[in-house]
Amino acid sequence: MKIHKVLNNNVAIVKNGQGREQIVTGRGLAFGKRPGDEIDASAISQTFTLQTGTTAELTRLLAEIPYGCLQVSGEILDLAKQAGLSLDPRLLVTLADHLALAVHRARAGEAVANVMLWDTQRFYPREFRVAKAALGLIETKLNVTLPPDEAGFIAFHLVNAETSSAGTDAAKITQLMQEMLSIVRYYFHFEPDSTTSDYSRFITHLKFFAQRLLRAEPMATVDEALLQLILARYQAPSACAKRISDFLLTRHGYAVTPAERAYLTLHIERLVYRAQAQ
Repeated sequence: MKIHKVLNNNVAIVKNGQGREQIVTGRGLAFGKRPGDEIDASAISQTFTLQTGTTAELTRLLAEIPYGCLQVSGEILDLAKQAGLSLDPRLLVTLADHLALAVHRARAGEAVANVMLWDTQRFYPREFRVAKAALGLIETKLNVTLPPDEAGFIAFHLVNAETSSAGTDAAKITQLMQEMLSIVRYYFHFEPDSTTSDYSRFITHLKFFAQRLLRAEPMATVDEALLQLILARYQAPSACAKRISDFLLTRHGYAVTPAERAYLTLHIERLVYRAQAQ
């Protein structure tokens, strides 16, 4: 494998056997090298196959990101995979870029408050657990202590990487979830128990509901007779679901389909009345 272009001591562009350009990274793999020199395959830790339209931005980022941040980013992705998260591989670079900035801020004594930290812990517990573990990894590997708020920012990167193929945004999804949950809480004067399985199911439903709204991706239709049965049988949850639908339309311009409203009604009924029956 021969070097096509050296970006820095740790990053180079090479051409694979099919003549396609790839970016390879590894500590010191390009030190003292020039275009045309052979590269030691055992020194490569990460490989990126370049796609049309992404070369310039990716090479710029990789040339600027400290190699330690790239290494730690890769280890955080390993933690996420062990936790069962399925992530877009491009997260490696975007997360490393974020870590480089976060480390710079921490060493400069600059703090950025994360106003959505509490909601992130509540709505994305798996991602947040990985992010908390990432803070320990960063402290060990990079010898810098990041503030707890950074766990929320890292968790958002993980959430976005789970949904990026659909073009969704974690902050917007979290906002919608928080607004819908608040309507349920105030409508029923009810504080849900976040440790229950019904709460977890409800939050999961809200997450995918919000994603569908952002994608303008409607849920499959519901039989009209079944829809009327749900609305008649669960009148209070149905009224709450209608209030949420009206809010989403007037505040955000999202039209909620009858099918979405029916499923939301069922989830509200399960969350509120099952908890009260226990």
